[in-house]
Amino acid sequence: MKNKYFHALVAGLLLALTSNNVFAIDFSFTDMEGEKHQLSQYSGKWVLVNFWATWCPPCRKEIPDLSDFHLENDDAVVIGVNFEPGITDEKLKKFIALYLVSYPITKVSDEIIAALGEPRGLPTSILIDPQGNVVRKLVGMVDERRINKVIAKYTKE
Repeated sequence: MKNKYFHALVAGLLLALTSNNVFAIDFSFTDMEGEKHQLSQYSGKWVLVNFWATWCPPCRKEIPDLSDFHLENDDAVVIGVNFEPGITDEKLKKFIALYLVSYPITKVSDEIIAALGEPRGLPTSILIDPQGNVVRKLVGMVDERRINKVIAKYTKE
């Protein structure tokens, strides 16, 4: 599996180097509602990509804060990436409904791993600035306060 991700990473890097896209990194995904998204469609906004799993207690605990952050910020969006290869759509949709997740959720893909790398632990959140640059990797549970604090640091610079 790691070899597959390595090849996807190399392909993603080559694509990024030859692309004229203004957004520094980009990937596409389909959420659990069937809606197609492109990371670059969030240009001008902060994006928090959250790698998580249904079996992970800290992942479950941070969902309400991530949902609040997503709903309360016009200049930011959360994208949840479920990191459980093999999980069924049915199980994931039930979990999303049970936990009242307000942000788009997708399953992990080679394209996402190529763009952001594979998380070493869960939860892991990747903060992307409005120009599409990865500015921070946050390993472990995050809350709305911590996310806003990190954004404020990069907004001042």
